[in-house]
Amino acid sequence: MRLLRPAARHAGAVLVCGLALTACGAVPPTGSPATAGPSGGSSPSGTVSPAHRWPDTLVTDPGVVSVAARGVPRGEGGTLPDDVNGDGYPDAVIISERADADVFLTVLYGSANGLNPERRTVVTPLNWVVWQGGTSWRYRRPDTADLDGDGFADIPILIGAQGDVPAVRVLWGGPGGPVAGGLSPALPVPDPGRTTYDWPATGDFDGDGRADLAFGQQGATSQADGGYAVLHGPFGRDGGWRDTVTRVLGNVSWVAADTIAPGRATGLVAHRGDDGEQTGGFHLPTLSGGQAHPFGPGNAVAFGDFDGDGLRDLAVGDDGGRNNEPGYETLGATHAVTLHYGRAPGVPVPIPVPGIRGKLTAADFDGDGRDDLALQTGDHVELRVNGLTETRDLGTFRCPRGTGLISRAVAVRAGDYDRDGRAELLVNCWANWTGQDPKRWWVWDPDGPGLAFDTTGFTS
Repeated sequence: MRLLRPAARHAGAVLVCGLALTACGAVPPTGSPATAGPSGGSSPSGTVSPAHRWPDTLVTDPGVVSVAARGVPRGEGGTLPDDVNGDGYPDAVIISERADADVFLTVLYGSANGLNPERRTVVTPLNWVVWQGGTSWRYRRPDTADLDGDGFADIPILIGAQGDVPAVRVLWGGPGGPVAGGLSPALPVPDPGRTTYDWPATGDFDGDGRADLAFGQQGATSQADGGYAVLHGPFGRDGGWRDTVTRVLGNVSWVAADTIAPGRATGLVAHRGDDGEQTGGFHLPTLSGGQAHPFGPGNAVAFGDFDGDGLRDLAVGDDGGRNNEPGYETLGATHAVTLHYGRAPGVPVPIPVPGIRGKLTAADFDGDGRDDLALQTGDHVELRVNGLTETRDLGTFRCPRGTGLISRAVAVRAGDYDRDGRAELLVNCWANWTGQDPKRWWVWDPDGPGLAFDTTGFTS
């Protein structure tokens, strides 16, 4: 799930190089990655490096974060990729701010009664910062997965010293949620000069039942050399992971993954960079020898089964932002959600959505077995339901005035946190471009009144 940036209105901006103006084909598969030898091996579809361990010089620093928990139910371990405390209910991980502008991470725990902000774990950097990446939408992106296979979901985070290059670390889950001593050493990402410092995506990309991490990679010598890297799990707390696979696709800046589900290899989006306009990317329904289908433009992506046929689909949102470079008129439907159905991933189906902005969030909110979409139009949050053919307006979530130029509500993430078969939606106020985000959050529940809370006082 990814945010749309505000539309670019300046005519003189530089269009990102490598933007496909006629993205109608697919990057064909050319074979499966070969088994690597002692120094790694390669095949036309990717390069495989052997098992790795954390470098001996990277040790866990207990002074990196503080962890404060309240009301956390203890679990015994489970199979859900977003169950941090292992009690059988999905949990929501969010990034927020306090009144002093400190950015911190919060785990909100699911239960039979859904989310309750009084049941939470607050993870605060000490002399470090949770990486912000320059624009506020990057705050929204901590994924979860059981990276070490112990039955508790883990949280890969970007964290580093102020002004320094961030490091990827894993915040390990446990029966009472994350603990202060449960932070991995810095993960030595593959080819750090090329790896983009966006949040890593979690998934089971080879379908072996063990969670993996994916990273976007910029080109070594040109944008055409960009692609992605996948670190295959399991990840040991002693510092190991199985192997690393890389693949060249073209101009890639960031990646986003489908949800993890048993018996299914996780799909991936490798997206191009941008400088304010809407661009496109590559959709890989599977990574093991699978085709990479170009798509775009559109900076918001969400996976789901929107037609209920059992196949995974991709939704791409485009708010119409262009840099007005020559050829921009040919870039396809604007102010639209374009569907790429699993039955025909290379055949886009656009749905006009006037005024669309922000990100796309997919989940089954009405319990009919088909995923729905939450999106933003103007100051409203709305749902597209019934195979995305009907619109349900959730109304205006009134944001308190922040220090930014504009403050609007954004649907951040969704999950069936009470496991009743219908997902709940987390909505946050988001300040465009400058200033702090307001601290207001809502949990919208299709079966109840929902609730609102403020993270200003979240010190524990």
